[in-house]
Amino acid sequence: MTSTPANEQLAELLRAHDLAFQEEGEWLRVSPRGPRLQATFTDTRTEPGSCTRRLDVCLEPWTGRRVVESVVGVGTTEAEALNDALMHFARASLHVLLAAFVRPPDEHVTVETWQVGGIDRKVILGNIITRGDTPGPKLVEPWFKDFESALRSLPLASGAHCVRVYYAQRNEERMALEVLLDNQPWQALADLLETASWPAAPGFFSRRLFLVLQGGFDVSRALAAWFDVPEDGDRVAVFQEQGANLLEAEKLNAYLPLAFGVPLARRLGVAPPISAWFRTLASQAQRTLLLNEDRLWVEALQLAEQAFQGHTALSEEQLTTLAHSGAIVRAIHQSLKEGARPEDLLLSTPEIGISGEAMLQWSAYTPLVPPPAPKPEAPAPATSVPPEAPRRPWWKFW
Repeated sequence: MTSTPANEQLAELLRAHDLAFQEEGEWLRVSPRGPRLQATFTDTRTEPGSCTRRLDVCLEPWTGRRVVESVVGVGTTEAEALNDALMHFARASLHVLLAAFVRPPDEHVTVETWQVGGIDRKVILGNIITRGDTPGPKLVEPWFKDFESALRSLPLASGAHCVRVYYAQRNEERMALEVLLDNQPWQALADLLETASWPAAPGFFSRRLFLVLQGGFDVSRALAAWFDVPEDGDRVAVFQEQGANLLEAEKLNAYLPLAFGVPLARRLGVAPPISAWFRTLASQAQRTLLLNEDRLWVEALQLAEQAFQGHTALSEEQLTTLAHSGAIVRAIHQSLKEGARPEDLLLSTPEIGISGEAMLQWSAYTPLVPPPAPKPEAPAPATSVPPEAPRRPWWKFW
């Protein structure tokens, strides 16, 4: 399959929707600091009298977060297939993306409030797109109620999420059922839709729905803000302005540099920490937490892994700056300078300082734990040790 740029066609589509933009390399940026978009066409099938092309539109609402919407166009010629893909993108997805990330909703979307994952979400729904034969004289969508009920029943991290549902059948037999969450298969929701009230009819037809859910604190948006705040600025306050409570904001301020050091540590064969100690300087109150049970850490780590795989818009300089601001990379770097071997290093439980006010927000659901044995105020740098010698903790974050 071969891909070709489609920014020219995307630009025409944006102009038709009264959107001003400026070219920025391979991107089209909406307003000076607004989201930017990029589009490509991919040749998926070409046969005599039949052509299929896929349109991929990538929207970057903020640094480090990308949303990719893919729509297939069909026609007897390449031109017909390209135009069909553009038309269906405009009908199914464009207005949803604009309402979620660019401008207020218009009459082409439906906005509702659903409780998903324990919090109220703003749900921006696009049109249900139909291809092929209709299943009867009056088009009804009984499956949509099943979809809404299933979505409401599932856990979901806070922040912005994109969901796409595609169903196809031929001669009353299902051909495809695909559910994507943020461009990745969402098997839990797909399983619940197995028994949904999908329409059936002779011939071929399909249903496609795209929607965006918004609500709660978004870790990827906090990551973007991390680079906008000066080194002596108050990132915790910025995270709170984005919707985080004080505990979430202080946690994330510590988590982001640590999480972005993990991919580098793993490449060197150094295992990352599995838990963290939280303590206040004044009262010595302490909590312990398994990191993989904290969604903020999990999401920060996922963003870090995606970034180092090249799946975000973060530059190499930004990745380096963030990773090297954390204790993991600093300690490993210092150890290597002193002749240590990465395979001999062990990351102990990090200590993360938070305010007394943040600790009070935690008290409702995390029990107090006894403080650990006293440690020196200035931990020794990482060192290599002989195999028979005990390994000792070598870093902490404050």
